[in-house]
Amino acid sequence: MRPNGTIENIGCNSIIFACNGYGGNPDMISKYIPEMAGALYFGHQGNQGDAINWGLKLGAATEHMGAYQGHGSVATPHGALITWAIMMEGGIQINSAGKRFSNEHEGYSEQSIKVLQQPDGIAWNIFDERLHQLGLGFEDYRVAVSNGAVKSFASIDKLAAYIDTSAEIIASSIKDIEAFTIGKKKCPFGRTFEHTSVLKGPPYYGVKVTGALFHTQGGLLVDTEARVLRQDRSVISGLFAAGGAAVGVSGAGVEGYLSGNGLLMAVNLGYLAGQSAAKSARTKKRPE
Repeated sequence: MRPNGTIENIGCNSIIFACNGYGGNPDMISKYIPEMAGALYFGHQGNQGDAINWGLKLGAATEHMGAYQGHGSVATPHGALITWAIMMEGGIQINSAGKRFSNEHEGYSEQSIKVLQQPDGIAWNIFDERLHQLGLGFEDYRVAVSNGAVKSFASIDKLAAYIDTSAEIIASSIKDIEAFTIGKKKCPFGRTFEHTSVLKGPPYYGVKVTGALFHTQGGLLVDTEARVLRQDRSVISGLFAAGGAAVGVSGAGVEGYLSGNGLLMAVNLGYLAGQSAAKSARTKKRPE
C-alpha cells in the first residue's frame, strides 16, 4: 500500500516470509497457546502472525503452533528481565504464601507457566548477596536494580512483611536448602542443591516476578530447503519461510525450547531460504 492509500501489486518469482511469529496477536495466542492468553508479552507488538496467515490462505500447512519460549522471571510491574543465572546458581522462587512450588532448574521457559499458575500469577525470586553480585554482571539486572525492582531486606521477618506472608514459612523454605545439600531431606520437586546453593543472609534479596511469553516457535511447515509445504507435503512453488514465520525445532510446547532456538531458525533457515529463493528465481520465467 502506498502512502496515499493506493494498492500496488508486485509480481515475483520467489518470496520469503520472514516477518516473525504471532506473539503480539492476542487472538492467535488464545487459539494456539491458551495457557499464555493474557500473559505479559515480552516482544514486539508488530509480531502479528501475518506470514502464517498469508501462508494459510495459500494452502500452507502449519506445525507445532503451540510451541513457544516463555520466561519465569520478569520483574513486575517493572518489566525488567531477571537473569535465570541467579536461579541456576542457588536462588529459589516462592509464591505469595512463602512456599517453593517447582524445580527451578527445569528451565526458565518451562517456569513461565508454573509462575503464572501461582496466586495472582506472580512469584518471588529469593537470593543472597553472592547471587546479587552475580546478577550485577548482567545489564538487564542492573536496569532492574536501578528501577527499584530488586529489594534488599535486613532479615527474613522484613522480607516476609514486604511480601505479606509468614516469616516462618519463608524461613523454612530457606532452611530446607541446607538440609537438601547434606542429604537430610530430599527436594520434593527433584532439584539437586549443591553446598554452594545455601542462601547466606542477611541481607536477603527479593524480586516480584511474573511469567511471560517471549516468542512463538510454531509456524509454516517447511522442508530442508525452506520451501513452504502443503498438508500433503507438496511444495508451494516460489514460497519460502524462515525465522518465526516457519516452524522451529522446539517441539510442540514450552518444554522443548533451548536458548538460541529462535536465532537458529532465523540465521540458518534464513540462509537456506535465501539460497533456495535465489535458485528458484533464476530458473523461473518472470511473472507478467
